[in-house]
Amino acid sequence: MSDQGLVKSAARAFAILEAFGQARRPLRLRDLVGQLGFPRSSVAELLKSMTAQGYLSFDTRTHAYMPSARLAALVAWVPADDFEQSVVLPAMRALRDATGELVVLGTPSGIHLDYVESLRATEPIQLYIAPGTRRLLVQNAAGWLLLAHGPRDAAMALYDRTIEAGELTTAEFSRADFAARLDEHAKLQTCFSTARDYVRPTAHWRGALAAFLVPTPPGHRPLIIGIGGLAEQLIAKRPLIEAAMLAEREKMLKK
Repeated sequence: MSDQGLVKSAARAFAILEAFGQARRPLRLRDLVGQLGFPRSSVAELLKSMTAQGYLSFDTRTHAYMPSARLAALVAWVPADDFEQSVVLPAMRALRDATGELVVLGTPSGIHLDYVESLRATEPIQLYIAPGTRRLLVQNAAGWLLLAHGPRDAAMALYDRTIEAGELTTAEFSRADFAARLDEHAKLQTCFSTARDYVRPTAHWRGALAAFLVPTPPGHRPLIIGIGGLAEQLIAKRPLIEAAMLAEREKMLKK
């Protein structure tokens, strides 16, 4: 997530916590600096402050940090979503194991698709989408799939809001082009795109993403699972990826 519009130290503190959430193990200062790309002095000061306030613990023997019980207790009152924990995450792990590629979970938020969970690929050459990453719904194949399977008037209104927000122009991507994308994706159960399919690519230019809609319980937030990676890798694996996605979707429908 960009630091723009946020207090930089706060944004970096949350990025540190997200790094622990992804790693699920103790991390050293050098691990966090290498992963996040922040200045070493800034990360060191934040770790020192978070440790002093009791939100991190520090092992003097290994020089590694770990979230403390105090930090866990702060959000222990928030109930875990049973469907996402017991159905969606196991499906994501199964897809990662079957394809070796990055698996992400997205949900719409305003004019954006927010990636809220991410499982790293096992391939030696890989791309990564961190939780908190955002993409415009109208310039994302996963967004097209999600919007195409909902009310058309709501999708077109969202397109208009995106234009009004200055995130895109009609000269770049017209209303007619967007409507054509919706028509195309309304017929699909899965979608596939590369970064070069968009007028303002925000992902790595060699990246690609395959995705499918999660069959969610009534009243649940909309979810979409994506499998991402280098375009050449995903194109070579596309039959395997699509079969694996459809198989997991079928399992979800039976639960």
